[in-house]
Amino acid sequence: MSAITIYINEKPVMLTDDEEVYFAPPPVHYKSYVYCKAKTEDDIKRIITICEKDEKLETALMYNASMEELKKMFWELHVVSNAAGGVVLNEKDEVLLIERKGKWDLPKGKAEPNETIEQTAVREVEEETGLKEVVIHQPICITYHTYKEADEKILKINHWYEMKASSSNTLVPQAYENITAVKWVPRNEMKNYITATYLSLQKLMEKYSA
Repeated sequence: MSAITIYINEKPVMLTDDEEVYFAPPPVHYKSYVYCKAKTEDDIKRIITICEKDEKLETALMYNASMEELKKMFWELHVVSNAAGGVVLNEKDEVLLIERKGKWDLPKGKAEPNETIEQTAVREVEEETGLKEVVIHQPICITYHTYKEADEKILKINHWYEMKASSSNTLVPQAYENITAVKWVPRNEMKNYITATYLSLQKLMEKYSA
Protein backbone atom coordinates (compact mmCIF):
# COMPACT_ATOMS: atom_id res chain seq x y z
CA MET A 1 0.00 0.00 0.00
CA SER A 2 1.27 3.47 -0.75
CA ALA A 3 0.34 7.14 -0.80
CA ILE A 4 1.76 10.45 -1.94
CA THR A 5 0.62 13.99 -1.21
CA ILE A 6 0.44 16.60 -3.94
CA TYR A 7 -0.24 20.24 -3.06
CA ILE A 8 -2.80 21.87 -5.34
CA ASN A 9 -3.36 25.55 -4.65
CA GLU A 10 -1.65 25.02 -1.26
CA LYS A 11 -4.11 22.22 -0.42
CA PRO A 12 -2.76 18.74 0.43
CA VAL A 13 -4.28 16.15 -1.90
CA MET A 14 -3.49 12.52 -1.10
CA LEU A 15 -3.27 9.90 -3.83
CA THR A 16 -3.51 6.39 -2.39
CA ASP A 17 -4.12 2.75 -3.29
CA ASP A 18 -4.96 1.88 0.33
CA GLU A 19 -8.68 1.20 0.69
CA GLU A 20 -8.49 1.50 4.48
CA VAL A 21 -7.14 5.04 4.13
CA TYR A 22 -9.96 5.90 1.73
CA PHE A 23 -12.66 4.73 4.14
CA ALA A 24 -11.02 6.15 7.26
CA PRO A 25 -12.35 9.48 8.55
CA PRO A 26 -10.17 12.51 7.73
CA PRO A 27 -8.06 14.09 10.47
CA VAL A 28 -10.22 16.05 12.86
CA HIS A 29 -8.45 19.34 12.14
CA TYR A 30 -9.89 19.38 8.61
CA LYS A 31 -13.35 20.93 8.44
CA SER A 32 -13.79 20.87 4.66
CA TYR A 33 -12.64 17.96 2.53
CA VAL A 34 -13.60 15.80 -0.45
CA TYR A 35 -12.90 12.10 -1.15
CA CYS A 36 -13.06 10.46 -4.58
CA LYS A 37 -12.67 7.03 -6.16
CA ALA A 38 -10.59 8.10 -9.16
CA LYS A 39 -11.51 5.66 -11.91
CA THR A 40 -10.99 8.04 -14.84
CA GLU A 41 -9.10 11.21 -15.70
CA ASP A 42 -12.43 13.06 -15.49
CA ASP A 43 -12.68 12.11 -11.82
CA ILE A 44 -9.24 13.59 -11.23
CA LYS A 45 -10.05 16.72 -13.24
CA ARG A 46 -13.10 17.29 -11.04
CA ILE A 47 -11.07 17.15 -7.82
CA ILE A 48 -8.37 19.41 -9.27
CA THR A 49 -11.00 21.98 -10.27
CA ILE A 50 -12.54 21.91 -6.80
CA CYS A 51 -9.14 22.38 -5.19
CA GLU A 52 -8.36 25.32 -7.46
CA LYS A 53 -11.69 27.10 -7.07
CA ASP A 54 -13.11 26.26 -3.62
CA GLU A 55 -11.35 28.53 -1.14
CA LYS A 56 -12.97 26.77 1.83
CA LEU A 57 -11.77 23.30 0.85
CA GLU A 58 -8.84 22.22 3.03
CA THR A 59 -7.87 18.80 1.72
CA ALA A 60 -8.80 16.03 -0.72
CA LEU A 61 -8.13 12.33 -1.24
CA MET A 62 -8.17 10.29 -4.43
CA TYR A 63 -8.25 6.49 -4.31
CA ASN A 64 -7.55 3.86 -6.94
CA ALA A 65 -6.67 0.20 -6.32
CA SER A 66 -3.63 0.75 -8.57
CA MET A 67 -1.25 3.53 -7.51
CA GLU A 68 0.54 3.15 -10.84
CA GLU A 69 -2.70 3.82 -12.74
CA LEU A 70 -3.67 6.69 -10.44
CA LYS A 71 -0.33 8.43 -10.88
CA LYS A 72 -0.39 7.80 -14.64
CA MET A 73 -3.76 9.54 -14.97
CA PHE A 74 -2.73 12.46 -12.75
CA TRP A 75 0.63 12.90 -14.52
CA GLU A 76 -0.99 12.88 -17.97
CA LEU A 77 -3.11 15.89 -17.01
CA HIS A 78 0.03 17.94 -16.34
CA VAL A 79 3.33 19.00 -17.81
CA VAL A 80 5.83 17.31 -15.49
CA SER A 81 8.77 19.41 -14.31
CA ASN A 82 11.57 17.69 -12.39
CA ALA A 83 13.54 19.82 -9.97
CA ALA A 84 15.97 19.40 -7.09
CA GLY A 85 17.29 21.33 -4.15
CA GLY A 86 18.68 21.04 -0.69
CA VAL A 87 18.51 21.52 3.02
CA VAL A 88 22.01 22.89 3.47
CA LEU A 89 23.73 22.63 6.86
CA ASN A 90 26.99 24.29 7.89
CA GLU A 91 29.57 23.32 10.52
CA LYS A 92 27.49 25.17 13.14
CA ASP A 93 24.44 23.00 12.27
CA GLU A 94 22.60 26.04 10.93
CA VAL A 95 20.10 25.73 8.06
CA LEU A 96 20.33 27.83 4.90
CA LEU A 97 17.13 29.61 3.88
CA ILE A 98 16.33 31.94 1.01
CA GLU A 99 13.61 34.58 0.73
CA ARG A 100 11.74 34.68 -2.55
CA LYS A 101 8.57 36.61 -3.36
CA GLY A 102 7.87 37.27 0.32
CA LYS A 103 8.20 33.60 1.35
CA TRP A 104 11.01 31.82 3.14
CA ASP A 105 12.10 28.91 1.00
CA LEU A 106 14.79 26.31 0.34
CA PRO A 107 17.07 26.65 -2.69
CA LYS A 108 15.96 24.51 -5.61
CA GLY A 109 15.43 24.61 -9.37
CA LYS A 110 14.59 22.79 -12.58
CA ALA A 111 16.71 20.04 -14.01
CA GLU A 112 18.58 20.74 -17.23
CA PRO A 113 18.99 18.25 -20.12
CA ASN A 114 21.69 15.59 -19.64
CA GLU A 115 21.99 16.42 -15.94
CA THR A 116 21.52 13.96 -13.07
CA ILE A 117 19.07 15.02 -10.39
CA GLU A 118 21.96 15.19 -7.90
CA GLN A 119 23.85 17.54 -10.23
CA THR A 120 20.73 19.68 -10.50
CA ALA A 121 20.45 19.93 -6.73
CA VAL A 122 24.06 21.07 -6.24
CA ARG A 123 24.02 23.48 -9.19
CA GLU A 124 20.77 25.15 -8.17
CA VAL A 125 21.85 25.56 -4.55
CA GLU A 126 25.15 27.13 -5.60
CA GLU A 127 23.54 29.40 -8.20
CA GLU A 128 20.77 30.66 -5.93
CA THR A 129 22.87 31.24 -2.82
CA GLY A 130 26.46 31.93 -3.87
CA LEU A 131 27.75 28.90 -1.96
CA LYS A 132 30.79 27.00 -3.20
CA GLU A 133 31.80 23.36 -2.82
CA VAL A 134 28.37 22.16 -1.76
CA VAL A 135 28.39 18.43 -0.99
CA ILE A 136 25.40 16.09 -0.90
CA HIS A 137 25.19 14.13 2.35
CA GLN A 138 22.03 12.08 1.79
CA PRO A 139 18.63 12.14 0.03
CA ILE A 140 15.68 13.30 2.15
CA CYS A 141 12.37 13.12 0.30
CA ILE A 142 10.37 14.13 -2.76
CA THR A 143 7.66 16.80 -2.66
CA TYR A 144 4.94 17.51 -5.22
CA HIS A 145 2.94 20.62 -6.04
CA THR A 146 1.06 22.02 -9.01
CA TYR A 147 0.77 25.47 -10.51
CA LYS A 148 -0.37 27.13 -13.71
CA GLU A 149 1.92 28.67 -16.29
CA ALA A 150 0.09 30.39 -19.13
CA ASP A 151 -2.59 27.82 -20.05
CA GLU A 152 -0.66 24.79 -18.84
CA LYS A 153 -0.95 22.89 -15.57
CA ILE A 154 2.51 22.07 -14.22
CA LEU A 155 3.31 19.25 -11.81
CA LYS A 156 6.58 20.14 -10.05
CA ILE A 157 8.43 17.14 -8.61
CA ASN A 158 11.12 18.35 -6.19
CA HIS A 159 13.90 15.98 -5.11
CA TRP A 160 15.43 17.08 -1.80
CA TYR A 161 18.88 16.33 -0.43
CA GLU A 162 20.62 17.10 2.82
CA MET A 163 23.81 18.99 1.97
CA LYS A 164 26.89 20.35 3.67
CA ALA A 165 28.64 23.69 3.07
CA SER A 166 30.91 26.08 4.94
CA SER A 167 29.58 29.18 6.68
CA SER A 168 32.69 31.03 5.47
CA ASN A 169 31.14 31.32 2.01
CA THR A 170 29.88 34.74 0.98
CA LEU A 171 26.12 34.46 0.47
CA VAL A 172 24.82 36.09 -2.72
CA PRO A 173 21.06 36.03 -3.47
CA GLN A 174 20.36 35.27 -7.14
CA ALA A 175 18.39 38.37 -8.16
CA TYR A 176 17.50 36.81 -11.53
CA GLU A 177 15.39 34.24 -9.64
CA ASN A 178 13.74 36.93 -7.47
CA ILE A 179 15.72 35.89 -4.40
CA THR A 180 16.04 38.84 -2.05
CA ALA A 181 17.85 37.27 0.92
CA VAL A 182 19.98 34.26 1.88
CA LYS A 183 20.75 33.50 5.52
CA TRP A 184 21.92 30.82 7.93
CA VAL A 185 19.28 30.08 10.58
CA PRO A 186 19.94 28.23 13.87
CA ARG A 187 17.69 25.20 14.31
CA ASN A 188 16.08 26.67 17.43
CA GLU A 189 14.89 29.61 15.34
CA MET A 190 13.51 27.60 12.40
CA LYS A 191 9.99 27.62 13.83
CA ASN A 192 9.86 31.37 13.23
CA TYR A 193 10.30 30.77 9.49
CA ILE A 194 8.19 27.65 8.99
CA THR A 195 4.92 29.57 9.23
CA ALA A 196 6.15 31.89 6.46
CA THR A 197 6.91 29.17 3.92
CA TYR A 198 4.83 27.06 1.56
CA LEU A 199 2.67 24.30 3.02
CA SER A 200 4.44 21.75 0.81
CA LEU A 201 7.73 22.57 2.59
CA GLN A 202 6.59 22.86 6.19
CA LYS A 203 7.01 19.20 7.13
CA LEU A 204 10.43 19.10 5.52
CA MET A 205 11.58 22.21 7.36
CA GLU A 206 10.12 20.93 10.64
CA LYS A 207 12.59 18.00 10.46
CA TYR A 208 15.40 20.53 10.84
CA SER A 209 13.79 22.58 13.61
CA ALA A 210 15.05 22.12 17.16
